[in-house]
Amino acid sequence: MPKKYYKNQFTPSGKRLEVVENYGHPGTTAYKIQFFRTMGRGILRRHRVVFKHPRYGRDVKFKLYKQSQRKWYKLFQVPDDVIVPFTYFDYSRALGFMKVISGLGVNFTNILHLKSEMWFYKPLVAGERYVIDYVFEDVVKVKRDKAAIVSYSAINRNGELYQEVRDHFIIKNVEEKYLSRLHTDEMNQFKGITRLPAEPIEDVKIKEIYIPLDLPVKYTSTSGDYSFIHITPRAARFFGFGKPFLQGLCTANLLLKELVMAGIKLEYFSIVFCLPVYLDNTVYLHYNDREYRLQDAEGRVLAFGLLHNDHKPRLNSSF
Repeated sequence: MPKKYYKNQFTPSGKRLEVVENYGHPGTTAYKIQFFRTMGRGILRRHRVVFKHPRYGRDVKFKLYKQSQRKWYKLFQVPDDVIVPFTYFDYSRALGFMKVISGLGVNFTNILHLKSEMWFYKPLVAGERYVIDYVFEDVVKVKRDKAAIVSYSAINRNGELYQEVRDHFIIKNVEEKYLSRLHTDEMNQFKGITRLPAEPIEDVKIKEIYIPLDLPVKYTSTSGDYSFIHITPRAARFFGFGKPFLQGLCTANLLLKELVMAGIKLEYFSIVFCLPVYLDNTVYLHYNDREYRLQDAEGRVLAFGLLHNDHKPRLNSSF
């Protein structure tokens, strides 16, 4: 039976619920204007971290358009009769996240997407509308000059929960005067988060994957992630990288597709981003039915994650 989703349980009484406007879908002019305007301001602003209160947002107008789903399936070359839980709602989530980051005063060049966790309960159906809720409860001090934020998203329709997502982000280059106002990561949720697995994977299978040069551009028009860092060398260098590389969630969606096509039933998926996945390059997916690693030709781990987790995030709970 699907989990029930209780509207009043998510947003605590007396807390402000902010509207997240998704502007229809990534292909609209309104969405592109909002994305580039927010991104431009985020890159130019003075970097600081001022956390005043938790943020709760809701998008009540998200619709999975049939043509949008077809673009995802075409991009990742998935047959129509296979169900892959792609992150169709990323464009809505991106706007909500950028809104919160703008409120903190963070310069976008100092944000790193560290980890994502996804729980899948029911597949999204093309043509249907969904409600997406967002929570940004806290910003914590991780170590000297670094803070972190955890976001939570829930997708529901008609009282049923379809999917939950939890994201971890690192904020770099934070001055001490801002760090001193934050409490420490008492739950140690960021301790050792990028530690690479040391033991070999048992019963491993290996899939060779080629990363084409045009994949980030195609993913941009499909997902709504118009960040130039993944497309142009100049933007990549501006953000501190030598050359363009695959979007983190593009990597995640590529792995979701490969794992499903390999016959793995996904109810949970996590990914920790370790190193950039560069273009025009061959990578290797090492996996079994419990975990996976994405490695380059030299054996370096680019990303890794789990495919099973008994823990379920709870609405209005501490991260």
